[in-house]
Amino acid sequence: MSAVGSLLLKRAYTAGNTFFHRLDGRTKFIFFWWISIIAYLFYDYVIVTIIVVALLILARIAKIHKQIYLTEAVIIIPWILVGIIILSPSAGFQDNETVLFTIKLFGRELSFYYEGFAYAITWPARIGVCIGSAMLFYLTTPLAEITSTITRMKMSYKLAYMFTAAVQLIPILADEVSTIYQAQVSRGLKTDVGLIKKFKNYIALVVPLTLSSLNKVQTRAITLESRGFTAPTKKTPLKEIAFKAEDFIFMAGMAALTVLVIYIYLKYGSSPIVHLKYVVAG
Repeated sequence: MSAVGSLLLKRAYTAGNTFFHRLDGRTKFIFFWWISIIAYLFYDYVIVTIIVVALLILARIAKIHKQIYLTEAVIIIPWILVGIIILSPSAGFQDNETVLFTIKLFGRELSFYYEGFAYAITWPARIGVCIGSAMLFYLTTPLAEITSTITRMKMSYKLAYMFTAAVQLIPILADEVSTIYQAQVSRGLKTDVGLIKKFKNYIALVVPLTLSSLNKVQTRAITLESRGFTAPTKKTPLKEIAFKAEDFIFMAGMAALTVLVIYIYLKYGSSPIVHLKYVVAG
């Protein structure tokens, strides 16, 4: 596993006393859906970029910017570059009509178009908004509070447990992959080999990881049963949650911005700043 991949998988709750940490889990969960929907309302890459920047500022305020900056860079930048290469040429996007620039390649002129360029920026940025806002929720909310948030929003307790269990297992499995890899290398597993041989070597990692995961699942199932997880009784959360003044202020800000967004969308359409011609107005 690459160093970057390992770092991304090992993300966990970061303790703090910032404004965003003090918000109720339900407020942060609503914010995640709210900002993701707004990002997908607009095809305007300037607006979506502004939303990404706003998320990065919030991450800085919450003091979890290093984790989110790395994740956003790994997700957004490579996909924008790939999208520009694929969508900007004339055959890459059906609505290409405005030439940005032309280069000579192998004796032929290759034109890159504005519409494909804009589309290539918009979609990765939208995905970055969704992932960044989800990380803001996850990294600033303890697991016990996440469980309470899900159950207080009238969702199943089993669903809450499935989510928190998955979140707990991901960093554990990431550590285990690293341990198994080092153990296999010490036993003579060669890493400086060709692509096909390297693919075969992954079997030496997958088999022990699968067996170890099954063992963990079985142990967890026995533990849950012994503690009455499936008992037909009402489950009570470990941590009670309640809205505070910060939550009402934050949600009031979201409500005000929602009114502004609806006005912009209805009056100017999905591309109010850059005015993309292929986008049908609101």
